[in-house]
Amino acid sequence: MNQEIIAGIVLCIFGLCLLLISPNKIWAVSEKWKTVGGKRPSKSYVVITRLLGIVFLVVGIVLFFQ
Repeated sequence: MNQEIIAGIVLCIFGLCLLLISPNKIWAVSEKWKTVGGKRPSKSYVVITRLLGIVFLVVGIVLFFQ
């Protein structure tokens, strides 16, 4: 297997995780400890998380089929 194919698979998996896992759970694990009294992520955090998931998925697909 070429390195591009392996990288494409990894990026697709990462992108799908960002899209399929709730942004609230991702925020609770990675960012909640940085806030004081934070109950949930902001709307911009949710949008950015979803956009990054789409970007990683698209780049992974491009690398996989290159």
